[in-house]
Amino acid sequence: MMREMSYRDKMILVIMTAIIILAAGFFALIRPKYNKLVADRDDYEATKTEWEGIDAKLQQIPTLEENIKKEASEAEKTAELFVNSVFEPVNDTFDNLKANYILDQYVQPMIDECELEVSSFATSGIASQTLDYYYYTPNVLTYSLLENADINGKYEQQVSDLLKESNTLSQKETAEVMTNTLDLTVRGSRENLALFLDKIKEDENAIRVTSVDIADYTFGKGQTRMETVESTDEEGNVTTTQREVTDNGDGKSELTLSLTFYNAMPIDEPDFS
Repeated sequence: MMREMSYRDKMILVIMTAIIILAAGFFALIRPKYNKLVADRDDYEATKTEWEGIDAKLQQIPTLEENIKKEASEAEKTAELFVNSVFEPVNDTFDNLKANYILDQYVQPMIDECELEVSSFATSGIASQTLDYYYYTPNVLTYSLLENADINGKYEQQVSDLLKESNTLSQKETAEVMTNTLDLTVRGSRENLALFLDKIKEDENAIRVTSVDIADYTFGKGQTRMETVESTDEEGNVTTTQREVTDNGDGKSELTLSLTFYNAMPIDEPDFS
């Protein structure tokens, strides 16, 4: 037979029951909330770190914009060399069908002004061409005794300095531009042909003379040729003889040259909107 619980035992039981209920409530209700709070705190820290990185990049935007504008401005100066006003209608419309006609209309006034006679005029049509860098590569020879003598690395450094420019330029990225080549043969006096070449040289557009050939560099002055002369004696016999004749000509000669016109679109203005 169980004895009746004392007041002290009842209080202990009540306290133990309360502790058990609180512990069960903690694990059933509070623990998940706590775990979620810890997870949320981790998410917050990760998001905060990510935002700080994004904010740091946002703070760099004004500086980047200025750098981009500066780079674009400097590049524009170089690009202007290849923005050929000859092909402005082509650049405006992106229609290349009239490129040959435009080139003809551009060159013809110079030909007329120099009073030249055209015997051939042919254009290649537009094409893309890679522009390579022009540079000199020194002819450096190394040999075993040189390498063995270079105990301090001085010779190797001298060779490296000598090849620095060519090595740097050989690794730089090249670019493509639009080209149209004109093969032209004209006839005129020495003065007029020289004037025509000067006009091409002074042209502000990107034009390169790739070949020049003058058929007669004397322009007909002092040239000698053999002439056949026929004579008839009293008996009617015809005799032919050769004689040397100095031909002063008309002072003109043919000039054949090849002109390549380079063209590129102007650089667009940076838009940060």
